[in-house]
Amino acid sequence: MRERPLILIADDDADLLRSLSLRLKSKFDVHTASSVTRAKSLVTRSDYDAAIIDLNFEGQDQDGVNLLDHMNREAPGTFLIVLSGDSEVKRVIEAMRRKHFEFIYKEGDFFDNLVATLTRAAQTKRARENDSATKFLTESKEVLDVLRKADRILKSQTDASILINGETGSGKEFLAKHIALGMKKSLVAANMASIPKETAESILFGHEKGAFTGAVMNKIGLIESANNGIFFLDEIGECSPEVQAKLLRVLQEKEVLPLGTNKPRKINVQFLAATHCDLEAMVEQGRFRRDLLQRLNTFILRLPPLRERPEDILLYTNLFLDELSKDGSHFSVTQEGAQALLSHSWPGNVRELNHVITRIVVLSDSRVLDRATVLDAIGIRETQTSPTPSLGRIGSAETSLRRNGLIKALHNNHGNKRLAAQALGISEATLYRWVDGFGLKTMVSSLRQGTIDPSEACNG
Repeated sequence: MRERPLILIADDDADLLRSLSLRLKSKFDVHTASSVTRAKSLVTRSDYDAAIIDLNFEGQDQDGVNLLDHMNREAPGTFLIVLSGDSEVKRVIEAMRRKHFEFIYKEGDFFDNLVATLTRAAQTKRARENDSATKFLTESKEVLDVLRKADRILKSQTDASILINGETGSGKEFLAKHIALGMKKSLVAANMASIPKETAESILFGHEKGAFTGAVMNKIGLIESANNGIFFLDEIGECSPEVQAKLLRVLQEKEVLPLGTNKPRKINVQFLAATHCDLEAMVEQGRFRRDLLQRLNTFILRLPPLRERPEDILLYTNLFLDELSKDGSHFSVTQEGAQALLSHSWPGNVRELNHVITRIVVLSDSRVLDRATVLDAIGIRETQTSPTPSLGRIGSAETSLRRNGLIKALHNNHGNKRLAAQALGISEATLYRWVDGFGLKTMVSSLRQGTIDPSEACNG
């Protein structure tokens, strides 16, 4: 795969071709064509991430509308952008009937809008080219660090256990699939949060005929069914003490003992486990076995929540919009809409974002994601309260919720910022920014010294 997106610019204006090529080449590889014939020739030889097409080609037999039709047929994976100053309404309407493009008018400083559209187009095309099951798509430095760590584990060809930490919906199962495919092993997954406690042992370890009422035949458990592959146990913090004890035996002895028999079966299974819980804290509370945790956490991969990876919020928004737009129409996100997306805390992470974008695509009459559309899909009502100046990109309703939640967490933890950050599920660095942005330093100091009344802290 190319390292840089490849862009085609088709325009009969030689000065514009030269200017755009020079300005875009720092981020993109650029091919230019001053005629429709030349553009069609280039399309047959190169796979473009995006094409910028003018409508009006003076003195030529074919125009931009003809090129749009050609590219929709011959290069359906290329994102099409009509960049035109054409004042002929008939020609513009004719182009708009094609649907499969985005229109940018040549007026004022359109360049920033063009670059943003090209960047989104390239991201979308790369996402299509990568099988979603084989590549964890991200632009977050923190997640890229996690993936690099995972790649080092893969290269070592170790069969040691891996523990993935992350909030619900942050992509733990997707990362497990990424690892399994990198190891070229099959993956069997189970989620303890969805397995009834009374049948968990039978489902995981299997049973013999007659082991209990209703056991009318032998059944292989999920762990044994993953033999010579990977078993992924999501939400392992939900395991009962009985299941924890049997899991420890599996990890220690490399064997399973189905219900109803005293004859263990040898297996060759690598374990991946995931949780949104603090397993160390659960060990201290007597709710999780320390010896089991020590068997599981040879390698630990932590996926940060979506609110700590703003780059991915817009990346996934564009990916979901593209996936959900079945009729080929393109959605655009306004600057205010992007700010609304970025300011939301996304407690449900990527899963919640997917649901929000699905609501917008299915229920909205508009193809523009503005602030009102985003907040309505999230379920936040606009208020007249002005946002905190130092946190200017955060919407007013979201600001109020975030500030109140922060004050409550600080109060409950007597001003201890580390514990408050853990309670909110954010990094300490993020909490420090919030405290500073909301002007709560004095309150925090008073809470730590015990000189502030709790009710005053809550009323902030």
